[in-house]
Amino acid sequence: MRIDPATLAHLRRDLMRRGATLATLLAQVLAGKQPPALAALLAQKPGKRPEEVLRLALDQVEACRRLLDAGDDRYGRCGTCGTDLGVAALGEMPWADRCATHAVM
Repeated sequence: MRIDPATLAHLRRDLMRRGATLATLLAQVLAGKQPPALAALLAQKPGKRPEEVLRLALDQVEACRRLLDAGDDRYGRCGTCGTDLGVAALGEMPWADRCATHAVM
């Protein structure tokens, strides 16, 4: 096992927290509000509507959660080249699904 069970539990908790935050932001946007926390996400995806950016981010979190819950070895690996992202990087961003080389800005 690449990642020990205690670390996986911690990563899952952080992943779920991220999903809850994104879902809250999406609800606010759909209600016609522009929450301040949204600015950083929008800056990463110029030209997209706020709800599109949030739905993409939620999809990414959900895909990672499904892999993690299934015990799939692809969790924590780059979806393009398969490189192991490492526990330190996942600790910072448990929803990461690309290595630095393949990360899309």
